[in-house]
Amino acid sequence: MIETGEFQELRRGLINRDAVTKTVTLSQLDITPDGIKQGYIKMNGAVVSVSRPFWSKLAKTVNVNSQLATSFMRNDDENLYATLIQAIKQYKAIRTNKAGDQYQLVADPITREVVDIVKGNSGGRLSMATICDITENILSDNSHMSLESANSHGGLTNFNFINENSIAFPEAGPDEEFKFGFTISTTPTSTKLALYNHRLICANGMKINLGQGQISNQVNINESFSLRSLKPGNIESFMNGIKNLKTEGFIPSGFKETLKQTQGTKASFLELENTISSIMNEFPDNESAKDYKKLVKSYFPAYGMAAERVIKQGLDIYKLNDRQKSNIRTGMSIWDVINNLTFLGSNKSEFNITDKEGLKNQGGKLFNKAITTGLDLQYANLQRI
Repeated sequence: MIETGEFQELRRGLINRDAVTKTVTLSQLDITPDGIKQGYIKMNGAVVSVSRPFWSKLAKTVNVNSQLATSFMRNDDENLYATLIQAIKQYKAIRTNKAGDQYQLVADPITREVVDIVKGNSGGRLSMATICDITENILSDNSHMSLESANSHGGLTNFNFINENSIAFPEAGPDEEFKFGFTISTTPTSTKLALYNHRLICANGMKINLGQGQISNQVNINESFSLRSLKPGNIESFMNGIKNLKTEGFIPSGFKETLKQTQGTKASFLELENTISSIMNEFPDNESAKDYKKLVKSYFPAYGMAAERVIKQGLDIYKLNDRQKSNIRTGMSIWDVINNLTFLGSNKSEFNITDKEGLKNQGGKLFNKAITTGLDLQYANLQRI
């Protein structure tokens, strides 16, 4: 938990590191081969420095394969990249009604170098100073509320609030107790409220949104709320959303049923493969990626055991499609997979993980799958392979 003195120091750091954004349209940006080589764009004629990764992010934002864009630059084909972006700008201006689409350039607050571009405007984004003020008010007005964690990475900042009153779920097991709360997340374009929970047995945080529904069969609420603009009425609705969640202890609709479902359903080979992949995506470099086997052996041994079982059946795991993988049972329950995933997102480990907060989101998405699309083996009989 973050104490008052720690928060004041954290506040200063977060405000100083808050992303600097600028709203633009594609027509205002001039992409040239020299700019790609030397690291700059022109915005309304002014030269603006950009980071090397910016070019692949720009490509992805305008729906160009980022790997293709990277290969252009790796092979000194900057002319092709610049021509491609220019063609997209012309197409949007002539053939579509999207010439006026707004984007946010995201700059590092220290270097003032543009590091990212995202679609949308920042009409509903609270400043870091405002979010810190809101945080202090929430903690002041709610004696049982604590700030579990706060962090910033790549323009995304999360404040995770926890209600200190723990809640047990005897049906799910004698040791399953949770603390519930909510997360305030801000990106370069938005500020959002979503539910958050903390599993007491091993201190794992998970972000969840089980949709809109009945809480304890009494109160209809929307468990996720995005701030559309900074008009007074919207900010008031944002704060009322927190109050409504508080009346129900921040427990998401259907949480208990979903918990039991994930405990009683085995993870498919595909679900386990996707989980491991999501963790590997947060390894910062090729050197760290060498820990793949260690990660699987330490946290997801069922993956290797399932692979061996498939091979003994005479199948090639590298030739299986996603549908086939989704019907192969592993020895881990979905809940065990979520637990290990969120453990790595909540605690120090032997692995160098770039964005731990992202792993908490991934855990929440897998949990949420039980009541949306359904878990791969949720309604299937036990598979024979």
